[in-house]
Amino acid sequence: MYELARDFLSAAPLSVAVAGVGGTGSEVISGLVNLHHALVAFGYGGIRVSAFDPDTVAPANIVRQRYAQADLGRPKATTLINRVNLACGFDWLAFDRKFDGDAARASWDVVISCVDTRAARKTLHKAAFADGFRLWKFWLDIGNDETTGQAILGTPRNRKKGVLHQLPCATELHPELMDATLPEDDRPSCSAIEALQKQDLFVNKRAALAGLDLLWELFHERRLRHHGVYFDLRSRVESPLAVTPKPKRTRPAA
Repeated sequence: MYELARDFLSAAPLSVAVAGVGGTGSEVISGLVNLHHALVAFGYGGIRVSAFDPDTVAPANIVRQRYAQADLGRPKATTLINRVNLACGFDWLAFDRKFDGDAARASWDVVISCVDTRAARKTLHKAAFADGFRLWKFWLDIGNDETTGQAILGTPRNRKKGVLHQLPCATELHPELMDATLPEDDRPSCSAIEALQKQDLFVNKRAALAGLDLLWELFHERRLRHHGVYFDLRSRVESPLAVTPKPKRTRPAA
């Protein structure tokens, strides 16, 4: 069992960074709106999101991502966050660039990575386990392939000092997620049909929900029985990742 620190939730909003707002990340942003309202309803400060993505909206994105025809050619992060701010009266932030450099080295309550390359995860891993003091309190990594996926919530830590009640991060459990020597298909899809051949229509939504539900359980119940989940849409199988010193390894999606 993992228990949340008593002072983690307060009247101040939590700082949340979302790295990548494509198929999964755009669904995550939508769910974070609900999470914010729920926390405020319970008397807390909610969350303040900073979204990072260097890409612009392409025709193939419309079928699986939260963008419309009118968004074509526009920066994904700015388009999505402007829409949320206008609808909800928020002051969330958009950055039309990768989550690296100063952003990755900044202090965050939660970092949610929705990236689709091993190189990107390697960059995140280096920032999460940088020497010095611990910058991120939680790292939620969400990944999927055509019909399977996983969401794993971990606690980054200084390798020398560590942290109390640590949760292994995705890249610790599955180093292959950041192994750049392994092949991966990061070519952009040229059509909606090609995009759907790479990833199922609702796999991103399912992956995002798995990750968001972990955060909700942690914040609402102030504890976690499981800090991750693996799923397969075709076999209808879902495997939780229990909070143990050495969680069972399960092959993840890229």
